[in-house]
Amino acid sequence: MSVQLTFHIVYVPGSVAYLLPFVATLLRWSPCRFRLVANGCTAAEVALLQARCAGEARLELLVLPTNRPLAHHDALNYLQARCQEDYFAFMDSDILATGLFMDAIAPHLNAHAGIFAGAPLWMRPTDRIFRPEYDVVCGEHDRTAAGLPLGGTFFAIYDNRALTDFIHAQGMGFEMRGWSQIPATLRPWLAERDLASPHHWFDTGKVLNLALQYQGATLAVLDSPDLVHLGGLSFIAKRNWYAAEKGLRGVGGDVYRTLRAAYGGLRRRLRNDPVNRSRKLPFGPRRRRYGPYFSALLAALLDGAPLPSLPAEEDVTVRQRAALATAAITALYHAEQTGKAPVGEQPC
Repeated sequence: MSVQLTFHIVYVPGSVAYLLPFVATLLRWSPCRFRLVANGCTAAEVALLQARCAGEARLELLVLPTNRPLAHHDALNYLQARCQEDYFAFMDSDILATGLFMDAIAPHLNAHAGIFAGAPLWMRPTDRIFRPEYDVVCGEHDRTAAGLPLGGTFFAIYDNRALTDFIHAQGMGFEMRGWSQIPATLRPWLAERDLASPHHWFDTGKVLNLALQYQGATLAVLDSPDLVHLGGLSFIAKRNWYAAEKGLRGVGGDVYRTLRAAYGGLRRRLRNDPVNRSRKLPFGPRRRRYGPYFSALLAALLDGAPLPSLPAEEDVTVRQRAALATAAITALYHAEQTGKAPVGEQPC
């Protein structure tokens, strides 16, 4: 790969110890550089990130100037504004590689203003499609039923010059937006593509990606089989960190989280807000199943505890992906703990 890419990987409080080992796989299976971003992480977590970057030329640390975690869209806006590379690239921290993941992506870099990949392993192909009867364009939706790319924020590579010019001209970044926040000039174009109603809500980066295409840019959603995205672990880690910060550990913490979730769910149902509507989408049960499973798996591996059982799964492909990911993560943790992890080496 002739282009030198630097991927931003954002870590939130509570996630670093569990997800940092995944960086070894990204180094092993690509020539890319990685900027590890501490988004409101604790001093101990920053120290872990700093130690991981030490002595590795393709790693660097960036600590965001905040005492509390920024919302994901705010973090992306900040990172893009300071990015000086030809490409603005980022990926979720719960992604690991099992092979040469850029082979399916690099040949397309010059043809598009944005390239996206890394759908969570528990997503079925049909789950990724935004259909006309929906009114919430979730992060998991990466294309419409008509094939229009929606992109995403799991794994993204933008032509940074084109993106910067667009943001400066339009004053639009990665923000989530409701229909009332959509520029009037863009609404008719969205309506023609079954993306319009007073209740429509667009997750992080979706309106930006649609507006880029409205202006004539091309985007592409690709599948790289060697990218393994667990999906949702940062959200769970941050939620657990907040609970621990309030002293809510053990049984007391479990009770607090249960009551808080029940109260929050009731408020969302009464309001019929976007989060409540997204829970009803076909992939909702799997999102709620696999995030906790992989979080428990990583905690068990880190603590040396018995491993959790794989969730029951009726879809054969998803079940196979989950099993393969579990095996890869278990092997990675074992290699890290025994000092045999293939850190920084290039495959033959």
